[in-house]
Amino acid sequence: MPSRLYDALRHMATIRGGFVVKNLDGSQKTDSEASWAIERICRKAGQPVRYFHALRHSFGTHAALFGVNPWRLQSWMGHKRIDETMLYVHIAENHRREIPPSILAAAQTETDPDRRVLQMLGARGSHVAAEPSLREEMATITAG
Repeated sequence: MPSRLYDALRHMATIRGGFVVKNLDGSQKTDSEASWAIERICRKAGQPVRYFHALRHSFGTHAALFGVNPWRLQSWMGHKRIDETMLYVHIAENHRREIPPSILAAAQTETDPDRRVLQMLGARGSHVAAEPSLREEMATITAG
């Protein structure tokens, strides 16, 4: 995610309230309108197109990988049943990999487990695991 988009989302007045992609009057876009807007945003930013559902899965999987309590993750994801949430936990367990030092460093000073995971999730943009040629391109996009 480009740093400009990350900063814009981070500075929104509310989290989990309102809509990220909305009409000029603040009303909700239809699913297809929101998907079209996200696609346009990704293309303008030079990023691969990722729709909300993929971003949601990424969030859930990373939160599980970083050690969030499954019951807390269930609440964050809005799942009615814990077995829905456990899919993310099982994926994270089966695909465990080393967490980059920059992400671990972001959570070092936080003692609250939930806030520690949120700090780590917020630091994901500081680590780009891409091919060398893409790293230069990403640096150009995020610098602008």
